[in-house]
Amino acid sequence: MKTYLICIASAAMLSACGGSSGGSSGDAGQPTTPTTPTTPTTPVTGQCQSSAKSVQWDKVIAADAQNLADYQLFSNPCDPTQNPSARGLAYDLSVPLFTDYASKYRFVFIPPDKKAQYHASETFDFPVGTVITKTFTMPADTSQRGIDHERLLETRLLIKREGGWIARPYVWNEQGTEAQWDLTGENLVIDDLKHLNESFNFTYAVPNQNSCTTCHQFNPNGDDDAVDGVDPTPAFFRPIGPKARYLNSDYDYGQGPENQLQKWLAEGLLEGLPASNTDIDSTPEFSDSTALADITASAQLLQDTSKAWLDINCGHCHRKEGQASNTAFRVDWNIPWLGNEQYHGACAVAVSGAGESSIIIIPGDADNSLLYQRMHTQEPGDAMPPIGRNVIHQEGTALVKAWIDAMDPSLCSL
Repeated sequence: MKTYLICIASAAMLSACGGSSGGSSGDAGQPTTPTTPTTPTTPVTGQCQSSAKSVQWDKVIAADAQNLADYQLFSNPCDPTQNPSARGLAYDLSVPLFTDYASKYRFVFIPPDKKAQYHASETFDFPVGTVITKTFTMPADTSQRGIDHERLLETRLLIKREGGWIARPYVWNEQGTEAQWDLTGENLVIDDLKHLNESFNFTYAVPNQNSCTTCHQFNPNGDDDAVDGVDPTPAFFRPIGPKARYLNSDYDYGQGPENQLQKWLAEGLLEGLPASNTDIDSTPEFSDSTALADITASAQLLQDTSKAWLDINCGHCHRKEGQASNTAFRVDWNIPWLGNEQYHGACAVAVSGAGESSIIIIPGDADNSLLYQRMHTQEPGDAMPPIGRNVIHQEGTALVKAWIDAMDPSLCSL
């Protein structure tokens, strides 16, 4: 595992790596004198022109390119945040996964004459050759986002090949001119990330290729139906975000907001979509700029938004088919809260985990609920989610705290 030190000092410069794992500000063992990347003498846009007109589909299906640019996914090989090649489309999630306040730029690429198959509640069924890209960038200050104010960190690829999905992380160099496939992952120090009135210093880790299975592994049998200890259908790797409920929302493609699912349909990337958007599930929208007061005004909206946040951040593991299926805490969106409160952890004793409380959710008392305590700590081994964050998500924890505090305390006596 190689370690690079990065200072977020010059917001205008594009630069190196990241994913998220490691310590918080002041952690022992972190380098104390980060080096500042050298500013390119030639503007990045001047170095990175490409004559490519289309994705190199043959390479996508058969080859592990050492350089991200070899796949020709973007018109400018140094800018994976906009202008995808043909058959590529930007998308966003109504409730995004939190990763240390990094910005994320998502694209899907589907080969010509192929389409993804709609699914009402799970990840779409994508054809062989599909590429899903997610580029992570780090702003100097979260109040000023956009690639002109951010450093390129990493671009993660999920590629659907004949044998299934594979993960390929690509790490950007300090100048933001090249992204190389990195099998083992890399660490770097983020220095002085500003969010609201706080500054954060932490180690950001690009995950190694194998660690991606922690979140992306899906066991269709869950913890049931094993015969002599062997599941009849083996677990498999799959994407998490591209689900109907997170895409049934608007995105501005340059000519005003459009429904994302309808855009996928119009671009020939999706089939099987119901005729009306009202027949498609959706979640409330939530981001770091969402006013909590607007959510807490409605008990139902507060519950739905909290469940959506927990689903995208925790539900891929904390569900019957996930890595944490043996716990007393499951928060997949498809299971309604009403009548399944204990399934979600209400009044339930945790199987394991550190914290002052052993009860996962104590209705009416977030501060003494293990769920909130683990969301609100940065201690390794205690913090949840266990990977992907070193900074406490202030907005997410405030949302879940408000939800728990609003629950009826008598729920546990029923």
